[in-house]
Amino acid sequence: GVYGSTELTIPSMYTPHGCFVHLAQEVKKHVNIPVITVGRIKNPDHADEIIKEGKADIVSMGRSFLADPYYPEKARKGEFSQIRPCVGCCLGCIHAVLAKEPGSCVVNPDVGREYKLKDETRPEQALKILIAGAGPAGMAAARQFALQGHRTIICEQKQGSGGLLSLASKAPGRGELNDIIDFFKNEIQRLDIEIWYDTKLTLDLINEVNPDKVILATGSMPDMPVIKGLFQTKMDLVTSVDVISGKEQVKDKVIVLGGGMTGLITADFLAEQGKQVVVLNRKKSFAEEMSSNDRYYLRERLKKGNVTLYKNVSVQQFTDDGVVFKSNGDKISLKGFGSVVISEKHISIREAKKLESKTHVPFHLIGDAKSPRHLMYCISEADEIARSA
Repeated sequence: GVYGSTELTIPSMYTPHGCFVHLAQEVKKHVNIPVITVGRIKNPDHADEIIKEGKADIVSMGRSFLADPYYPEKARKGEFSQIRPCVGCCLGCIHAVLAKEPGSCVVNPDVGREYKLKDETRPEQALKILIAGAGPAGMAAARQFALQGHRTIICEQKQGSGGLLSLASKAPGRGELNDIIDFFKNEIQRLDIEIWYDTKLTLDLINEVNPDKVILATGSMPDMPVIKGLFQTKMDLVTSVDVISGKEQVKDKVIVLGGGMTGLITADFLAEQGKQVVVLNRKKSFAEEMSSNDRYYLRERLKKGNVTLYKNVSVQQFTDDGVVFKSNGDKISLKGFGSVVISEKHISIREAKKLESKTHVPFHLIGDAKSPRHLMYCISEADEIARSA
């Protein structure tokens, strides 16, 4: 087959689990040798079901075993919640390799550097670690610190875990990102890690806990650009975080400023609600931080929605109900819009770093609090800081 008639050979999270099983099932009707099937099969129950129903004789899992090389043993023991899940993001296993970089895995940063890892032995002295932020970086760090034998406490100023990743999972086709959050939640419970919600990192809290280290995993927030007319427009001005969280509603005609991954998944989110969406990308390419396999499916979705994409955009001015800009040399004027969604750069949230000068405890920044980037860096930095304790 070709990509016009079936899924990519390495499909992303947008594709259904077992997307190639029907092909193996048909082949099995015509041959007398064992048939192996593949294609986003990640749940042990699903794999068992395929074999029991005679659709294939063997199930092959590639990325699931990269995400967790102990998958078979955990599945055999029925420890399904401890299996570290592949989410089909294609960043470490495919995107990095195509870019001629070392292959790895977003959820398992050990991949590709196993030779560097020391034998995991209990430390001579257990440390007390206080982590600010229960997003993916904070939870990953807490898990790894606990595995190293240290006592770990997470404080989270909101009522809930996941950070911006939990918002990203609300976009169409990206619900599987929640599997990472669920895995870390299960691990935090299994390892008896304390997590205090509705608790902001303060000097009083640091003095009360008296930790040996403070890890800031406080995340990031959208940055508001300075563009002529943007703050004078009569259109509603909101961020992608406001929109996807449900905090703000937008009008029927929407301008999304930003053509990165967040901008495109926000456009998809709004298009699915029936909104007419225009995306203004001031860069030359869309969603460069996504893997090409993942981006392919998102771009195909946007073609079906009421979404118009512009790149190489130079915004001249926002007006009361629209925007004037140039794209690839052409001057374009849009009118009749009711909302502008800001979805470009993010800035780190580091206000708590000021507390370091008032205490003897050393602070460390990880994840978006260090620098807003994609998920692979957040989780790998979390593992690294814990292993180096």
